[in-house]
Amino acid sequence: MSYVVSLTVCDSHYNVLKQHLFPGDGKEAAAMALCGRQSSLDRTRLLLREVHPVPYAICTRRETDSISWPVEWLDDLVDRAAAEDLSLVKFHSHPIDYRQFSSVDDRSDARLFPGIHALVDRDIPHASVVLLPDGSMFGRTVGPEGEFTPLATINMVGDDLAFWRPKAPRSLHHSTGVGRNTPAFGRAMSAELCQLSAAVVGCSGTGSIVVEQLARLGLGRLILIDPERVEVKNLNRIVNATWQDAIDGREKVEVARRAIAAVGLGTAVESHHGNLVDRKIVQAVANADLIFGCVDSAEARDVLNRISSQYLLPYFDVGVRIGALPDGTIDQIDGVIHYVKPAGASLLSRSAYRPSQVAADALRRANPALYDERRREKYIEGADEEMPAVISLNMTMASLVVNECLARLYRTRNQPNHHYAFQRVNLAEMEIETEPEGAPCPAFRPLVGRGDTEPLLDLPELSA
Repeated sequence: MSYVVSLTVCDSHYNVLKQHLFPGDGKEAAAMALCGRQSSLDRTRLLLREVHPVPYAICTRRETDSISWPVEWLDDLVDRAAAEDLSLVKFHSHPIDYRQFSSVDDRSDARLFPGIHALVDRDIPHASVVLLPDGSMFGRTVGPEGEFTPLATINMVGDDLAFWRPKAPRSLHHSTGVGRNTPAFGRAMSAELCQLSAAVVGCSGTGSIVVEQLARLGLGRLILIDPERVEVKNLNRIVNATWQDAIDGREKVEVARRAIAAVGLGTAVESHHGNLVDRKIVQAVANADLIFGCVDSAEARDVLNRISSQYLLPYFDVGVRIGALPDGTIDQIDGVIHYVKPAGASLLSRSAYRPSQVAADALRRANPALYDERRREKYIEGADEEMPAVISLNMTMASLVVNECLARLYRTRNQPNHHYAFQRVNLAEMEIETEPEGAPCPAFRPLVGRGDTEPLLDLPELSA
């Protein structure tokens, strides 16, 4: 296969693997996984959907440096992979911390995977992965003739974020160290961030500031999404936008692209002037490593949460709210940051939006005239300020959400990231309220790791 292949796992599956593969007896253990896929022109990501531990009792051999089990145990999994167009990944442990595939591994994989390819009978990748005692992983695809190709990246998405690459100068996974003991905020961080990509959905007030920070941090690629053009009323809150941009009606994503190019740090930019509810744009977002949602639409938040679940992507959501009394007096100024991980709590289960709001936003997108009529009739509540002077508030929240991402990559907090799934910032009182990760959302759980399925994201209007 000529394309690059990588693997993504969510932390719930990763924890199952660690527990099973290291039972404490110092011997190798194994598991098989069924994976969905996300494919683009230059790469395929294997997305772990289900873990199936190989029972210790059926193993014919379990030693410190080898393991074997009856191949017939795989029959049902291979049948499912063939019927559902899924990839298979074999996991096993190296208890003695041997950081490469052994000759025993080579012989085992060369026997196993040609049979899997023949039975699944599709031109899709299957892989073999080793989990080490420190929690890191390395792996390879195994072709139909038993040929080996290293996986370009293995990453784990959870309360913490981890990326393992075969030739990286170091891993983004650090098990210890906070504060000054971390490698964050220096050259090492810059060298690692240039290998990551981020999709920023919404390039207006908060989004334009997030883009500015990510570009200057040195991310390798930014995918920019926004359906609007610059207007005079935007100039007080969109960084890098000019009066001439407003006169020309320049696309907001193009203003951001121009600014990134002017910085000159080499960040590649892919821009999409359009609504998120578009098949091509959803596929572009799914091709990123990180998602930043800087939107005020419940429909957009719902779609981003779906992308996060289906493609195993970390999703950082940020918003600013100002409450006013009837006489115009400011009552409250709140900023909100959500971190959403696949197979975890969702924005829906946290009551960040309601299904009725998603329907209202869809109506506005599909039929703006009817939306305005219902809004006048008070079927939909809310009113927009024409030119809010909120750049100082947006800058505060944009910095906090970017730092939230760095905290999960580099463990810069003194407390576990698990405690910071949701943050409400009272900017009137300068207080920050945090909440820990909640129970997994049952509404989004069926989407986890499905990848490129039809209809895309289970939304009929995104069908091929």
